[in-house]
Amino acid sequence: MSKTHEIRLTQLDSVRLESALMEILRTSRTEPQGAAELEALLDAAAIVPPDTIGPTVVTMNSTVVLEARPSGEQTTLTLVYPKDAAAERSRVSVLSPMGRALLGARVGDMIHVVVPAYGERQFVVAALTFQPEASGRLDL
Repeated sequence: MSKTHEIRLTQLDSVRLESALMEILRTSRTEPQGAAELEALLDAAAIVPPDTIGPTVVTMNSTVVLEARPSGEQTTLTLVYPKDAAAERSRVSVLSPMGRALLGARVGDMIHVVVPAYGERQFVVAALTFQPEASGRLDL
């Protein structure tokens, strides 16, 4: 994953992600895949008030359009908490490699993700079709 700028998370997302991570670690016999990486991402992120996050930043429960490189194929995904993940509904967990790459990304960013069965893939965040903060939905 390559982001050339500081990752910014809202205070609400940070608190909710820390809580979700603690719950997962408390109830799992082994550390879930991606937990340590997500924890490192949270530790390194700049935490900002929800009303100051830019409308082009991917936050939790955001829906994004990704464009695969070099094919140009587009995919729409929603970044969700692990308990809400559902591949058949294009809801990707923040614990997954794709989810971690999306968290804090901005429209126009190129992200690199190792996708099971495909190897490393490159995507451009082409659009953000829904962001809770920009929509006034701080309950999500």
